[in-house]
Amino acid sequence: MRTPSLKPWKNAALLLGALAACGGENEPPADDGLAVAKATPSGDAQSGPVGAALANPLAVVVTRDGSAASGVSVSWNIVSGGGTLGGASSTTNGDGIATMTWTLGQTTGAQSARAAVADASGSPVAFTATATAGPAATIEASGGTGQAATIGTALGDPLQVRVEDQFGNPVGGISVSWAVTGGGGSLAPPTSTTAANGTASSVWTLGNTVGQQTAQASATGLTGSPVAFTATGSPAPDPATGVTVSNNAFTPAIRTVEAGSTVTWTWVNTGSVQHSVESVFTPSFQSSPIISGNGQTYSVTFNTPGEYDYECVVHGSAMSGQIVVQ
Repeated sequence: MRTPSLKPWKNAALLLGALAACGGENEPPADDGLAVAKATPSGDAQSGPVGAALANPLAVVVTRDGSAASGVSVSWNIVSGGGTLGGASSTTNGDGIATMTWTLGQTTGAQSARAAVADASGSPVAFTATATAGPAATIEASGGTGQAATIGTALGDPLQVRVEDQFGNPVGGISVSWAVTGGGGSLAPPTSTTAANGTASSVWTLGNTVGQQTAQASATGLTGSPVAFTATGSPAPDPATGVTVSNNAFTPAIRTVEAGSTVTWTWVNTGSVQHSVESVFTPSFQSSPIISGNGQTYSVTFNTPGEYDYECVVHGSAMSGQIVVQ
């Protein structure tokens, strides 16, 4: 009598059963009794200067069925912020403790790392640290140089410097001294302290020198100190033929001059706001470009009598004036 062959599905069932009996040799079962957690102390939540090692090492404790597990390999890695660890792994001691040193990255703020143990509950274990700025190293100008204003008046924008550590992070709490070095005038305050963003500033009131004036900022021991600033002093408007351009007004609104006079408009305390002198109606004259910056000027010579109306092309009729030529 012929022995009947096994059905295909029965062959598959027998094969699966054989594999189960072998215990999955290529995938060892997890160690259900192994656990990892932060040790006490753990070294978590420390603060330190950028590029420096934290005062205390990171530490985890590994247990097996509630008892200290020695000789267990713990893997360590940086998650964010850069920096370096003392190694890629460390091994637990007789108390189940594994430690690792952490040197912070070069950027201030939150940084993170973690420890992992294969097949252990609680893995990975997360650690954080806060990197603070290192010692002040450099100072440089960050605003205010190259402005112009009428002599004897304050510049529209303050002079400003930025202090950084060796990695370019801002450093607060640094004293900066300010001084005029040419052209007269004054700086207020004469000493200021950098804020958390590393900047310090002072307002420069120009002296009575027409043309270039100079000032400086200095901080003891810093590369780049002293920091030089320049400004241009413009002549004050002629009381007989000058017109002051301020934000939203020409002063005087009506200027009367003799035929053949040159009228000069001078931008005073306008900061970065743009203005122009735009001739409207008839008679007319050559209009100015759109101009910004304290101390800027525009001049026109009026030879023919008449009433010359003008306005700011940026602000329209809300900012208007008239030159009456006799």
